[in-house]
Amino acid sequence: MLEAILKKQKFVTLMREHCFEVLQFLQEEKIEFSIVANMQFVKFDPELPKELSLKNNPFVMFALAGYTFESMELNKERLYFHAGFGADDFATYVSVDLGAITQIQIENTIIFVNFSIYKGRTDEENVKNSKNIFLKNNKDLFQ
Repeated sequence: MLEAILKKQKFVTLMREHCFEVLQFLQEEKIEFSIVANMQFVKFDPELPKELSLKNNPFVMFALAGYTFESMELNKERLYFHAGFGADDFATYVSVDLGAITQIQIENTIIFVNFSIYKGRTDEENVKNSKNIFLKNNKDLFQ
């Protein structure tokens, strides 16, 4: 029964929305934090070099502080930020699906836990999101 609730799309959406609200609050209040995220839903641009790859880890923690915190961008689907990895501080743009954020921490204290079992965006959500992006980017065509 519990697993069925945690997988239910309505609950997954509720957790993602709450995650957004917590991150938005932290950004507005300029409070630095860390997140733990499911690596399956994290993207790097450019990709990390093989020796720095995090793909073998099911979960990874990112600390958003200093420049990384200042570079943060947030929307209702994803969190974006610049980060440096490794001894040479390899620079990349990180994109994390909000549904994949399992914890938010401040000074090693957990302030948010996402209990949902996230499997990625549904086809219906992807179509709706694509439609909204198209309309936003092409609003001049429809005036």
